[in-house]
Amino acid sequence: MKKIYPAIAMALTLSLAAASCGDPNDAFDMTSPQAQIFNDTIEVNRGDVITLEAVLTDESGVASYSIAYDNWGVIGQASLAEIGNPTRYVFSHTITVPDDAALEWKENYQKHDGSIFNITQRYHKIALTFYDTVRNRNIVYFYIKVNG
Repeated sequence: MKKIYPAIAMALTLSLAAASCGDPNDAFDMTSPQAQIFNDTIEVNRGDVITLEAVLTDESGVASYSIAYDNWGVIGQASLAEIGNPTRYVFSHTITVPDDAALEWKENYQKHDGSIFNITQRYHKIALTFYDTVRNRNIVYFYIKVNG
């Protein structure tokens, strides 16, 4: 009789474990929204008007985006809740390249190992940050080279 109770307890434990198989994280969205950029590197002249475009996608819906580049005064943001947090959103933002945009400049660059060295930079890096409805985030960049 003493051997039956442990066997029953073991069988019950195994059957409960089998019934609850699966990853508990399956119920959570841990996938960042994605962006498809057809032209992420653009060469322009000072004073040109350019349009930055990307297709933002996420299964749970794209909730918001922001674009910023302080050196040129580029700033924009939007919540997409008013249009129902679409699973596919076509982003478009038009900017004017300043007449005094730098052609090149010195910049400190830090590698992943922590070492820092000086580089000559020629591409302006405009960040597009966007979120899905459960606050997963992604950041993509547009690289703009000013020729003159």
